[in-house]
Amino acid sequence: MELLFIIGFLLAILVGLSMGLMGSGGSILTLPIFVYLFHIEPQYALDYSLFSIGVLALIGSVEPVTKGKVDLKTTAIFLIPSLVSVYLTKRHLLTAIPAQFHIAELSISRNHVIMLLFSFVILVSALAMIRRRKQLEVSAVMLHISQVLKIITAGLLVGIMTGLVGAGGGFIIVPSLVLLLGIPLKQAIATSLFIIGLNASFGLGANYQLLNHMNWPILLIFTLITLIGLQIGSKWKDRLEVVRLQGLFGYFLMSIGILILTFEVIQFVNH
Repeated sequence: MELLFIIGFLLAILVGLSMGLMGSGGSILTLPIFVYLFHIEPQYALDYSLFSIGVLALIGSVEPVTKGKVDLKTTAIFLIPSLVSVYLTKRHLLTAIPAQFHIAELSISRNHVIMLLFSFVILVSALAMIRRRKQLEVSAVMLHISQVLKIITAGLLVGIMTGLVGAGGGFIIVPSLVLLLGIPLKQAIATSLFIIGLNASFGLGANYQLLNHMNWPILLIFTLITLIGLQIGSKWKDRLEVVRLQGLFGYFLMSIGILILTFEVIQFVNH
């Protein structure tokens, strides 16, 4: 097994750890791991990402759901528009991007568009995590129509990201639930896992006919390792200052996003 594969499997622990601790962040690392370390084309790596995210998040949310720690009524407000946008993105928006198209004398591939979009999403995610420490120090708010509309909008955005670049969108879900609906942080983290799991599973099912391209040994090993990280993160969640960790992880994500953007731009220029 080559070194890059070993690094990829080691990073799987970080993916699970982040999801267990913060309900976000880790899922956004899966796409670059599959693309740059496992050498899978971005258009296919999206489904690898959705599979591992879906399994990880659904298993991570089993205990909170069965113990009533997830407000299912509130979840539905976020989830319904999110599922709709996941489906439309996977079935129509993603397939509408040509495999290869030309702008002036430049030749651009669908894979290149996906990774450029992803680098933008990961940078936005990083900034959101860095800022969240101050943002989440807010007391509970009453639920009004304006809050509901903002939650629906956030759900639509998360669905688009899940379908387009395989990101779970926890960096939008958690602060939206806390700031707009006044949900306690720990409950928001559990709810985020549940929403991400359903979104990812739905997005994967939207293009089920493409699953025959999966390298199942790599995908299953990766997913099993993420579950180890998830268990560790879930146990540490009550012992660590989660909001501070989110800020630190945000800086890590920002460096990853800059590296991806730089790599893609260099490839584009030299193409």
